[in-house]
Amino acid sequence: MKRLALFSWVLPLLFLTALPAQAALGDFFVDTAWLAVHRKDVKVVDVRVTPLYLLGHIDEALSLQKEEFLSTRGGVKSLVTTAAEFEALMDRYGITPETTVVAYAEHDNPYAARFVWTLRYHGHDKAYVLDGGYEKWSEEKRPTAFLPTKIVATSGYRCQKGVDIRAEVDYLLTRLGNPGVTVWDTRKASEYNGTEVRADRGGHIPGAVHLDWVNLQKEVNGVRVLKSEKEIRALLAAAGITPYREIVAHCQTGIRSSYATLVLLGLGYPVRNYDGSWIEWANNSALPVETTIRTAARSKE
Repeated sequence: MKRLALFSWVLPLLFLTALPAQAALGDFFVDTAWLAVHRKDVKVVDVRVTPLYLLGHIDEALSLQKEEFLSTRGGVKSLVTTAAEFEALMDRYGITPETTVVAYAEHDNPYAARFVWTLRYHGHDKAYVLDGGYEKWSEEKRPTAFLPTKIVATSGYRCQKGVDIRAEVDYLLTRLGNPGVTVWDTRKASEYNGTEVRADRGGHIPGAVHLDWVNLQKEVNGVRVLKSEKEIRALLAAAGITPYREIVAHCQTGIRSSYATLVLLGLGYPVRNYDGSWIEWANNSALPVETTIRTAARSKE
C-alpha cells in the first residue's frame, strides 16, 4: 500500500518532467502585437461560424469550422480527431508540420483553444491562441477582410508524437480518490452543482474541484483577455489546483477545458484534458456522479 501511495505522488512529477522546463503562457498564447509583426510568417485560422467570418476576419485568415476538428465516436461527440482525420484536415487547409498556426475566435469563445489543443495533441507544437480574439484585433484597427481567403491544399502531413495531454474516461475513472490527482471542473457553477442539467444526469465527477474557466480572463477596454501569470496562479491556488498534483480538466464537451489546459501547460502544471467530459461521463449510468458542493481547501504546498 505504501508503494502504491508513493506511486500516486511520483506519477504527476514524472508527467511534469516531460513538459518544457521553462513553460510560459507565451508558449501557447500570443497577443495581437506579436501577430501583427509575424503576420506573414504564420497561418491564421478563424474558427468562428461562417457568417461571422464573412462579416469580417483577419486579413488572409482561413475559415475552419469547429465540426472539422471535432469527432464523434462510440456515441460521444466532440472527441479529438483521430490521426488519420487530423492529417487529412491539415492537408486540406495547406498546413504542414513546419507551419506556425495562430487560431482565433471571439474573445470569449474557447473553440480556438480547442483547435490549438488538438494541434498540440497531435504533436504540432507551433500552434497558438490569439489572446483577445477577433474583437481585440478589430478594435485596434488592424488589417481585416471580407472576401474568403483562398485555400491551397498540400499533401503528406504526418502526426508527430508529443506529450500526452489527453485523458480518456478509463484514465480518469482509475484516478478518482487518488491524492496525487486533481479533477478540475471548468463549467459554470450551475452545471457543477446540478441545477443546470445538460446531459442524462446533473452534478459533477466525485471529488472534482470547481473553477469556471472564464475566471482565467479579465476585461480590458471591453475585450476579454488572459489574466497575468501572477493572477492566474493565485486563482488556481485558492481553488486547490497546484503543480504538485496531476490535473485532469473537463467541462461539458472538452472545449472550455481545452482553454484551461493550455493555460496550465503554459504555467508548467502537469495536466490532461478529458475531452469526453461531462457529456460522456453523465450519460454513462455506470459512472459515479456527485451533487454535493465542495469548497477546495487552500493548498499548503
